Amino acid sequence: MNDENKIINGKPTYRAITYQTKITDDFSLVICGTETCLPDYYFNTNGRDGYHLHAVLKGRGVLSVDGREQEVHFGHLFITKPGEDTWYRADSRDPWVYCWMGFDGIRAQEFAERAGFVKGVNVLDCCVNPERLYDLCKRVLDMPEPTTANVVARTGLLLEFISLVIESHDNLSNHFHKTREYPTDTYVKYAADFIRGNYATAKISDVARYIGIHRSYLTSIFKEKMGISPQEYLIQCKLQRAVNFLIETNNPIQEIARQVGYDNPLTFSKTFKNFYGVSPKLYREQHREAAQEP
Repeated sequence: MNDENKIINGKPTYRAITYQTKITDDFSLVICGTETCLPDYYFNTNGRDGYHLHAVLKGRGVLSVDGREQEVHFGHLFITKPGEDTWYRADSRDPWVYCWMGFDGIRAQEFAERAGFVKGVNVLDCCVNPERLYDLCKRVLDMPEPTTANVVARTGLLLEFISLVIESHDNLSNHFHKTREYPTDTYVKYAADFIRGNYATAKISDVARYIGIHRSYLTSIFKEKMGISPQEYLIQCKLQRAVNFLIETNNPIQEIARQVGYDNPLTFSKTFKNFYGVSPKLYREQHREAAQEP
């Protein structure tokens, strides 16, 4: 067991405890923590084992998974998974506060997917009070001694933590499985929110499954309300984010393509040119020249 604390200007900003003792190989607690991040605080998870499930209690930040960035804010849950190239960074103006539990074991992936974090999904809305998740983390941190009773109690709190996240996912699913009981605007709003939050990894079938309606029905109501199809909206989100990268960074075109969800940079360049009329390289040059003009 390793208990880490950070105090800045007399205030605790970070506390986490890692655990080696477990009572079962099926599902066990690896780490539990809370953190009040400083602006632009950055963490790279490479080499970290297990699934680490975070509840954002305040503020916002960015999560990058395999080079693809997603904006995360209060009211979101996000997870890091083993085998993925992942980092996250707190916002410079409104840095986030979060709590988290890390877990591992034979059934760890099963529980993560049951909570909605299937392949390609790392961010979800939190449909339970996040303070309930924070309270569970605090209770774990308040029993650091490696006694058998504490190991059993901490495992129980981990199960309660993951059960709340599963409840959150079920609440959202049940809400939307009552198809057409709600105004179509509601479904379109949630679909658009999901696309904006997961533009680099989401497929339209993921969006339809997320809100619990058939893909063809989603396409129909989305086009009616937004004037474009969900697929076109997804492409626009990718390209708008790419524009930000082109103007604000010096990242190579190939890397930007990957960051916004294109594995093939040629496909990205072709799609970009069809939308903006110029190649990504020329777009960058033109807008940087314009920014330098008096």
